[in-house]
Amino acid sequence: MSKLVPDPPFPIFVAHEDLSFEDAIVSIASLLRCAATTAIQTAEDLNGAQRDMACSTAHLIDMARTLADRALECLQPQA
Repeated sequence: MSKLVPDPPFPIFVAHEDLSFEDAIVSIASLLRCAATTAIQTAEDLNGAQRDMACSTAHLIDMARTLADRALECLQPQA
């Protein structure tokens, strides 16, 4: 009998199991910054609803990056 559902593809990105929480948040913030830049640059070449979607995506990414930055601030020792 043949399989109806194929095996999922191998992951493109795997986080090292020794990655600390703080390093993971720093990496998340960096990835989100790159994603936001990509969305903003893409939006510049679009019009109408497609431009609105790209701008909305950039806005959502920026909100997530703000939360990641806040999480990092929470990890900093209080002076």
